[in-house]
Amino acid sequence: MSDKPRIVLVEDDAVIAELIEYNLTCEGFLMKSFRNGASMFDALPETDDICLFILDIMLPGMDGFEICRKLRASGSFALVPIVMLTARGTESDKVKGLEAGADDYITKPFGIREFLARVQAHIRRYNAARDLKIPGIPGMPAADSPLYENSVSGTALVKTAPELSGRAAQSAGKLEYAGIVLDDIRHRVYSDNREVEMTNREYELLKFLMTNRGIAFSRDDLLNHVWGYEYSGETRTVDVHIRQLRRKIEKDDANPVIIETVRGRGYRFCEE
Repeated sequence: MSDKPRIVLVEDDAVIAELIEYNLTCEGFLMKSFRNGASMFDALPETDDICLFILDIMLPGMDGFEICRKLRASGSFALVPIVMLTARGTESDKVKGLEAGADDYITKPFGIREFLARVQAHIRRYNAARDLKIPGIPGMPAADSPLYENSVSGTALVKTAPELSGRAAQSAGKLEYAGIVLDDIRHRVYSDNREVEMTNREYELLKFLMTNRGIAFSRDDLLNHVWGYEYSGETRTVDVHIRQLRRKIEKDDANPVIIETVRGRGYRFCEE
């Protein structure tokens, strides 16, 4: 495995692909480029050190949305950042990409400096999570593996759903509120003793809201704190991720009681 971070690009426009490859190579990244999704998936076993996917949407065969969904459903690449790159800039397309599991959406034509800044921001956050040995990140043992140990106590972790006390509680590396348990050591979330699968962005958003429960945050606040100050995407991104979280942790996502909407402000995690 190379020490240099590897980026996978799926883009069928040779001119655009060459532009992206050249600039990212100059920034010190290793590039692996494909013209369609099928060839990319055939080669994935050979590229297990991937730190970012850049996917065009309008592709021959499977489109970028389908590729994104397949990556999010995979075990090895479920948490690797995905940037959608397309000439289709309508809101519905952006929402569809985010709901498929993408972390960002860049519309063609784009400025190369902004493009590079956003790519580097996603990779910094991903590498930070990997350096902290968060389970689920490629290269880290699974949380239910005897090789993965609690870095604080040195004792092996056992994959069992935590017992809920029925009241708000917080312990080292763990948040428990409103029937939701967020285990930050194992990077797992439970709702009523049932493990809930989440993308890395959904997890970070939920963690931020739970840590600051009862505080109302605007969409810009959440973009700044969860996505990062360098993120220049739309606030609509927040709404999409909130909707996805509600579908996963609310008993009735049409009438949410855990993640509340604060009219004229934004969102907050409920207070018990």
